[in-house]
Amino acid sequence: MALPAEGEKDIVTIEGRRLRLRPIGPDDDDALIDMARRSTPDDLRLRFFSAVRPEPGPLVSSLTHYDHDRQRAAGAYDPALPRGAGELLGVVRLHWEPDLSRGECAIIVRSDFKSHGLGHCLMAEMLGWAVDLGLARVDGDVLPENSAMLRMVRSCGGVILPRGPDLHTVRVTFDPPRRI
Repeated sequence: MALPAEGEKDIVTIEGRRLRLRPIGPDDDDALIDMARRSTPDDLRLRFFSAVRPEPGPLVSSLTHYDHDRQRAAGAYDPALPRGAGELLGVVRLHWEPDLSRGECAIIVRSDFKSHGLGHCLMAEMLGWAVDLGLARVDGDVLPENSAMLRMVRSCGGVILPRGPDLHTVRVTFDPPRRI
């Protein structure tokens, strides 16, 4: 079941760790900056396709101040950690076309929390949103050297196309099932 527009939900990683998923919003600038600071420069490059610095500015604002009629974003956190909802472990985002013909997805998992199954949970959540919205297709661009993301895409039923919109990325695509 998809995340309610203003709600939270429990998720469980393949390792059995219980986490919470909550919507990302305008008050999350500091949480996103902290997550980026706790990620390696290479992991940030793999997600944003260039070197980024974790600091306030237009990039962070664009990730927290978005059109809720065409985008959804959620962050995962562990309620048992001291900062709870303020300590993001990963974020998933989906942006869709007004005619619902396609969407574009993006995921990042904090470097110290990779390889614990959170990426799979975030991908499953995003695909659930796509089904709920009735999207015909969901795409994303991935750097070819991001082998962990490409393995996850395959394991979640996605297809990897040889080239993205530029020559530096590959396109990943999902055809979510339609609700009847």
